[in-house]
Amino acid sequence: MKPENLPDHPVFFRLSDSGRNRLLQSSELWEAAAGARLFYPGDSGEELILLLDGRLESDTPGGVKCWLPGDLWGENRLAAPSPLDSSLIAVEDSRWISWPREALLTFLTSSSTFRKALTPLTDSNGRLLSGFPDMLPLPAGSGKMSRRIRPSLRPVLAGLIPAVLITGLLFTASLSSEILPRMLCLVSPAVYAGWLLVFLIKRLTREYGVETDAVTSRTFDWGHFTVESRHVPIDRIQGVETEKNGVLRHILRMGNLIVKTSALDGVLILQGVNNPEALRSKILDIQKSESRRVKGREREDLRRSLEGSGLGAVVPLRIEGPGPGTVKGKSREEGMQFRKSSAVLLGRLILPLLISFIPILGVRMLSELLSISGIYIITLSLLPLLWALYRFEDWRNDSYQVTGGYALDLYRKPLGLKESRRQVELASVQNIRTEQKGLIPFLFRYGDVILVTAGGAADTVFKSVSKPWRVQESLFSYREADLRRRELSSREQRKDDFVRFAEALDQIRGSSQPSSLSPGRSDADYSK
Repeated sequence: MKPENLPDHPVFFRLSDSGRNRLLQSSELWEAAAGARLFYPGDSGEELILLLDGRLESDTPGGVKCWLPGDLWGENRLAAPSPLDSSLIAVEDSRWISWPREALLTFLTSSSTFRKALTPLTDSNGRLLSGFPDMLPLPAGSGKMSRRIRPSLRPVLAGLIPAVLITGLLFTASLSSEILPRMLCLVSPAVYAGWLLVFLIKRLTREYGVETDAVTSRTFDWGHFTVESRHVPIDRIQGVETEKNGVLRHILRMGNLIVKTSALDGVLILQGVNNPEALRSKILDIQKSESRRVKGREREDLRRSLEGSGLGAVVPLRIEGPGPGTVKGKSREEGMQFRKSSAVLLGRLILPLLISFIPILGVRMLSELLSISGIYIITLSLLPLLWALYRFEDWRNDSYQVTGGYALDLYRKPLGLKESRRQVELASVQNIRTEQKGLIPFLFRYGDVILVTAGGAADTVFKSVSKPWRVQESLFSYREADLRRRELSSREQRKDDFVRFAEALDQIRGSSQPSSLSPGRSDADYSK
């Protein structure tokens, strides 16, 4: 049985009693006999382990490291997980509680209080007092960038040098000439100051980000007064190129980074960034690391399934899974629904409402001018309200939904005059970008969200939704959830196939005891 209370550890010092109980309920209880290997080299090892009894050891590059009851394993790997370099072995009969990394991320996002309680807290000497050593990132699509990037400031210095030289030349020329005005030397600083102002404004309106799961950009085009946000998932990137045009850019070591996908409109350009080659290497390293993590996780899941089938003499066993108080994120099956911004509705209602209420306000003047009864004028003025009602129903019937792994655009005219339904599979989405065109959408914070697919023929647009960047984050989060569901289903199928193979191999070898594992059982069944 799990302990009644979460054991004391500096990481959890600032958690409230309710937070401790919820975290304990979301944990899993494991045990293993001496000699059992919890993890092998190459495993993903994306877990946090709190040892209750026994002793664990790992042969690290710095020597053998051991964990005793009350110690945590894996807290340094949660922020930036990578495949393990060495095994983790139970050298004594051991018992522990563990949390998968995804469960911890869900716990942190369920409450800002929990997240704040687990943020790193250090003293004046930099020693960790409480919380994780490095704060865990928010789940995919949260919009929180692990690294913010803006265009380089190096052109400022490159422009300052010729501006100073030209100013000196003009000042010298004005001193040696009676025709040239003395104030001529101020022309160069004035031109430079104007260019610098424009450059800084453009730089402030461009922001790029490299996250652990995506490359993002957010730009503002002054010419068309358009805000555009792009979000390219790491797994959809098919190529990363660098571009340096001109000798000056080579000297300043700056240029463009071009991220390509299979979509027609899937090119993302990070313009004028410092050291684009280093940034390219970082993105490629993230891709390689993610690929290694996936392979390690698949091998780890497969091995645990085979161990649960009876293969292996000394293996870890899961005794108890997460309890009923487990913190859960929003279920993907619940879906989401969006409508066009209320500002769009207001714009549609202004005209019919004005046509209706202006005559009512001036009913006496119109009655005397047209020699018509005031009641008749009021009756006629109420007719545009039907037009307003029609426009309201037209706005209400136009909705966007995300459910069942699909993004749906539902369009229905009132009175059944027209109905259309368009959908795109979230797994096929290559890029999600937003657009806010014009001053009014910018002021009222609404715009379009565009789901870009390979080839571009099936792009879906969520038009005029409120806070499009939030919708973009939600769509990306649901896409990641759908991909995880598909990946889990595929892994389960492969595990079932391997388990059948193991059972058949046991029978061929003359095993008298058939494997206790049958296809279709869950991880919880494997460990019982």
